[in-house]
Amino acid sequence: MKRTVNEWLEYLESLHPSEIELGLERIKGVGERLDCLKPAPLVILVAGTNGKGTTSALVANLLMAQGMKVGVYSSPHIQRYNERVQINGELISDDDLVRSFETVESVRADIGLTYFEFGTLAALSYFQQSGLDACVLEIGLGGRLDAVNIVDADISLVTSVGLDHQAWLGDTVERIAFEKCGVARSGKYLVCGQPNPPHTAKEQTESLGGQWCARGQHFDIVEEGDELLLSFMTHEGQAEWNLPKANIPYHNVGTAIQALSLIGRLPNRAVVADVVKNTSVAGRLQTLTVPVDGGELTLTLDVAHNQQAAAYIAERLGSVDGAIIGMLEDKPVEALINTLPKMPDCWLAGLDCWRGLSADQLAERVATANDCLVTEKFATVADAIAQLLRKESVAGQHWLIAGSFHTVEAALNYLQQRD
Repeated sequence: MKRTVNEWLEYLESLHPSEIELGLERIKGVGERLDCLKPAPLVILVAGTNGKGTTSALVANLLMAQGMKVGVYSSPHIQRYNERVQINGELISDDDLVRSFETVESVRADIGLTYFEFGTLAALSYFQQSGLDACVLEIGLGGRLDAVNIVDADISLVTSVGLDHQAWLGDTVERIAFEKCGVARSGKYLVCGQPNPPHTAKEQTESLGGQWCARGQHFDIVEEGDELLLSFMTHEGQAEWNLPKANIPYHNVGTAIQALSLIGRLPNRAVVADVVKNTSVAGRLQTLTVPVDGGELTLTLDVAHNQQAAAYIAERLGSVDGAIIGMLEDKPVEALINTLPKMPDCWLAGLDCWRGLSADQLAERVATANDCLVTEKFATVADAIAQLLRKESVAGQHWLIAGSFHTVEAALNYLQQRD
């Protein structure tokens, strides 16, 4: 009897004693058997502490605007595993996902693979068999030893460098930069979107034979009024463009455009402006309006789970009327909450998942947030939202829901069930 997608995912979780085992030898061997290390004629790698999802989406949309068939592999998903594997914006079907899992299982023999490694190989095999023009592959964790780094890439992007996953990547930005820039390829460009990155970023890139291209040195982008002002490298010299403001972080816009320019795959400015204006990604400053007594409540959902991401939210939103926060145990709870926008109400919600913190555990990590006491605690994100929607005088207010992919997943599931 064939396994369902959920049965396969349960099986994948049982295959390896560790959720994460960094290293490429095991997965590369299986990838060679599958002949999927070059899953498309054009392969683009996207690494970084924050901004991988939005940068990958924009790169893919700009390629699709040129009539290309483009695969995107990203992680983690928010609501369905199928979100991780897409071609031209369409999620992989359950049948194709199951077939891809079966293909990996048929060749791996006795090689133990983690959940992420198995899923990565399934995605690469599916892309390899789908007749793509290009694929955009998001690194899962770090870069140098991440499963996705087995591919033959044509260009690599590092969107940002900040502290996250220190248990695996090291506790300094210098060490993390070294790991992330381990996606560089000999004779190929690595585009770094982090302003003033640690010296180890350039050193690692060049030690691997990569060509260094950095924001603030070779390209730059700033916001000015209602426009983005971009300066970037082309094969003819330096170009300067004005673009409309984006729904995604502007620095990721600059990184994506610079990368495509370097490989001769950048559309004209009018096409780019249209794509930039219309690209948005679920769970990244995703704004919803919910009917409440007396009007509407605005909710902004963001998967931000580290201080660098929280700082960007604060920059964009300035202040909010309150926030619902749910986080995992290995994340910097106090630093994130104290970096988020100013708010009079900070509600803590438990996450019922592996490594998820309860509201009480969250409260133990931080007693105050943004000079205001944590005002409420809830067993789940759904309980917190339900209470918020029952609260008097929330019409016209703006609340933030953040802290984890799991937090956004729980929020979207609850709100969609209400509709």
